[in-house]
Amino acid sequence: MMREIFKTVLVLSAEGAVLTLLLMILKPYTSKKFSARWQKYIWLAVIVCMLVPAWKFIPERNVQKYAPQIVTTRQNTNRTDANIVDTKINNGGENGVKPAENPVTKPKIRINIFDLFSYLWLIGVIVFFILGAANYCVFLAKHRKNSINLEENRTFDEVKDELKIKRKIRVRISRADTSPMLVGTVFPVIYLPSVPLDKESEKMVFRHELMHFKKRDLLYKYISFAVNALHWFNPFAYVLSTNIAESCETACDTAVVKNMDGDMKNLYMKTILDLAQKKKS
Repeated sequence: MMREIFKTVLVLSAEGAVLTLLLMILKPYTSKKFSARWQKYIWLAVIVCMLVPAWKFIPERNVQKYAPQIVTTRQNTNRTDANIVDTKINNGGENGVKPAENPVTKPKIRINIFDLFSYLWLIGVIVFFILGAANYCVFLAKHRKNSINLEENRTFDEVKDELKIKRKIRVRISRADTSPMLVGTVFPVIYLPSVPLDKESEKMVFRHELMHFKKRDLLYKYISFAVNALHWFNPFAYVLSTNIAESCETACDTAVVKNMDGDMKNLYMKTILDLAQKKKS
């Protein structure tokens, strides 16, 4: 069972590696000719190819058609062989002499190298998931500890209404050195750095983070993490994960500035860059 699962993972991993390499080669062209949204969802297609063994859903009609006949033939052959063997044993073998009893031998333990790799892969998947989940929990606990809840913010409510988001999303001001970010899908929270922002800049930050929520980018990244875990041995899985994060940011920025004029676009980019610079300094 484990061997078959590992074989399937290897085939999916090879498919993903080829598609990722192809998209990386075409990226200088596709980034200019296609929209940011297209670039985001083309990587989703690679994720699907690395998770779903499509060939297993193809109906094997011919195999099903002839399977009963093959089974019947094999059963009849086995019965005939068994009768022949019983007859030879009862008659004392082919030469009329009963074969001597075989001495009891200890069973030899054989380790198949492919089975060994299968279990090593499974151990790697479990370790990857545990370490990833633990790091994420520590990350969330650290930011929650070093932040305070923002009870009311009119600007935030305005942006939520503008994007038609009804879900309850909390906002917390972080004292840690961080940039604005959205965390959590069940209980979403937006963390803001404790730096003064004017109303327009604050609007830009909220639009960016709420757009991530509206586009379900966190769910997209969680699926990317699952692919990384299943294909932890494949370097192209990490390339895929990096490109997914990049494409999510690009698509988010494009969606935010879609209906803005030139001045508003400049303000948006300036706000994002300023906050990134403050985090580095």
